[in-house]
Amino acid sequence: MQKRVNSFLCCNFLVFCFFYSGLKAQTIENSINLYGTNFPQEKIHIHFDKESYLPGETIWFKAYLFEEDLPSERSTNFYAAIYDENGKLVQQQVCPIFNSTADGHFLIPDSLLSAGLICRAYTTWMLNFDTSMLFSQAIKILSIKTGAEKTPVTNTVSLHFFPEGGDIIEGVVNTIAFKAKYKNGLPFNVDGVIKKQETGKVIIPLKTLHDGMGKFDLEVLPGDKYYAEWIDQNGTKQLTWLPATKTKGVSLKLSLQTDKLYFNLINKTGSDSLHVLVYMYQKVFYHIDLKLEATEPYTGVIPFNNLPSGTMQITVFDINWQPVAERVGFINNNNFTINAGVFAKEFNTQKRGKNILEILMADTMWANMSLSISDADINYEASENTIVSNFLLKGDIKGYIHNPAYYFASDIDNALKTKLDLVMLTNGWRRYNWNNMLVQRMPSVNFPADAYLSVFGQVSKEAMNKIGKDEQVNLIIKTTDSSSYFYSVQPARNGILKRTGLIFFDTARVYYTFNKNKNLNPQMVFSASNFTNIQPTAIDNYNAYFLPVTKNSIFKNSALFDYYNANTGYNKYKNVKTLETVQLKSRRRWNLWNWNNGGLAEIEKKYANGYFRGFNRGYGIDVLHDEMAKTDLDIAHYIVTKMPDMFIMGSYFNGYYVVYRNSAPLIYIDGLISSAFQLSTIPLAEVAYIKFFDLNPDIAGLSSSASVNSSAVVIYTRKGNDILRDRTYKVTNLGLVKIAGYTPIKEFYEPDYSESSTIAGTDARTTLLWLPYILTDANNHKVPVTFFNNDFTKKFRIVLEGINADGKMIHIEKIIE
Repeated sequence: MQKRVNSFLCCNFLVFCFFYSGLKAQTIENSINLYGTNFPQEKIHIHFDKESYLPGETIWFKAYLFEEDLPSERSTNFYAAIYDENGKLVQQQVCPIFNSTADGHFLIPDSLLSAGLICRAYTTWMLNFDTSMLFSQAIKILSIKTGAEKTPVTNTVSLHFFPEGGDIIEGVVNTIAFKAKYKNGLPFNVDGVIKKQETGKVIIPLKTLHDGMGKFDLEVLPGDKYYAEWIDQNGTKQLTWLPATKTKGVSLKLSLQTDKLYFNLINKTGSDSLHVLVYMYQKVFYHIDLKLEATEPYTGVIPFNNLPSGTMQITVFDINWQPVAERVGFINNNNFTINAGVFAKEFNTQKRGKNILEILMADTMWANMSLSISDADINYEASENTIVSNFLLKGDIKGYIHNPAYYFASDIDNALKTKLDLVMLTNGWRRYNWNNMLVQRMPSVNFPADAYLSVFGQVSKEAMNKIGKDEQVNLIIKTTDSSSYFYSVQPARNGILKRTGLIFFDTARVYYTFNKNKNLNPQMVFSASNFTNIQPTAIDNYNAYFLPVTKNSIFKNSALFDYYNANTGYNKYKNVKTLETVQLKSRRRWNLWNWNNGGLAEIEKKYANGYFRGFNRGYGIDVLHDEMAKTDLDIAHYIVTKMPDMFIMGSYFNGYYVVYRNSAPLIYIDGLISSAFQLSTIPLAEVAYIKFFDLNPDIAGLSSSASVNSSAVVIYTRKGNDILRDRTYKVTNLGLVKIAGYTPIKEFYEPDYSESSTIAGTDARTTLLWLPYILTDANNHKVPVTFFNNDFTKKFRIVLEGINADGKMIHIEKIIE
């Protein structure tokens, strides 16, 4: 009887173990997928107009944001700052993000003596995760000035070993990668040997394959220990021990060939049960549970031809779902690029000569690009950080990667793939805390995604007891460009007033008043903060960002650098008033199409901008001057009356649902994508202008649901003096607070020598053209670009970068001479 009971208990215990193991498997896989859905990682790439700058110049930049492998629609505020070579803050920028991009500039001080700057950038959402993954990049400064002598930093060399899978396992052939580098991260080409401790016998040579990296195979017998003997940068012999061996564990080897991933396992965990998960962009795409004896090597094959390109991870778990081996690999399906080209239609390197380029986009999907053209002699270095290398490699791999763009120089070079795999073997990645994943403990969100700028206020408790439940606070925001915006805010029960989604630059005056009980205005106060982040005034580990600065002698063939050298720097050029008689042209940041309009020209010019300017794809309604609008307070009824085939269902109180010809049109309010519910919150009295676009491909690409959105309704609320139209507010009766906005916009100007190129003076621009926004779609896939040469340049460096709605990227870099 006792034997039967024991047998029954044993059987139930095995069933429980199997069930529990299955639960763990489901929990781990679900946790990874849940993590990817709710906590996707944002990544940043910045396209700078040049690779190096002079003190006094402007650094122009455009930032692109991805969320895993797609353009990010999460963050609205972009934070960037530059620091000097001592890690001290030089300048910072806060820019709004539109369509996963932001642009701005830094002005380098004339007095800067640093040989380089550090650009550090992030979004608020990125602060919730590993802050070592925030964007950072060194910027080279070319200067004839010299500062005080700095104490030289000893730049030592170190050698590190990285067993494939994580551990060296006794009794098997282990693949061991290594990396030799200077303290600042630069690679060191090591030359040495691997020796056995007991005998001092040379086992294998230690030779660098690429940029200080290499690998070798080593069979480790029980009790054996090994060390590397190598020569450092000073010619001194160094000894470095290999990591300690383990008697238990899993040997993992990975090989990516054509369209298949091969992984080889040898199980020495003491149990015959292993679990394998393979995932990328925080989504599991392969899971297998294995029964594998220690004497039975296993080879798994996984096709990946349908996957996106990028960094993938494989993790092997033991019977208790504890990780015992891990490996990072790179999948390259060559499916991440946009088919585009840049062609010289008219080429002229003569003094102030006219040049015409054509950007040709073969893809029909909406694309957003930036273009820089600079002097190729002074800006001689090819880009080491491109949009491709930052999003596919640096954004997912920890640690310094030397010249990451190198690994994407060719799609067919197998040697590059081998070298890239060395990067995978010798760098970390965004690792999970598997104990937390096992119980689905997700990270805490201490920094929620922002919603542009915000204003916050507080109504006193006494005032809250006096006002009615429907009482609102009116806000009038007057910006430095004389625009005005009107908002109504309902106080919360605790008296808090909050308005988010504001976009203004420089500073704004915020006037506030109760809608009815204006005598209670003194019992209400607003904060002077716009509730954006403040950059740190200094950063640590700043020396790690800087690479050795090339001496000025390499610019001996640069006519531009010789000019600045002879005139003691860039400041000379800025102060000489030689181009006053030359027409300067400014290209509007969103101006790609030249619209021809009529009828509503004045209100169109005042309100419509960017994608929504013009009448050739739709029509506009002047609400501001429409007598009918004064008698109809329901915006839904007004729109239906004015726009044929438009149906708006629902109510002002419960929200609207908009239908046009059996599909839901896109809703934009003041240029920002909105919803039909948000439409219901706008009183018609606050609307100045409404535009309707039918079958507009220009804006279809702005929505992830573009396939079902064939039209758009664009609402513009009143601004400027229009906001006070039909109102009786007097500034003297309103509360006031001054709030900082986004960093003021600065336009890039270039001389236009169309009429005359013989103007006296010197044109010594190092950047000839900077266009942060070039937009294309199915109807506009050829973009002509015109620019004029300076007085020195004989060859141009052209860099075009961008993204489309599907997350495909473009990087074209060429020199024309």
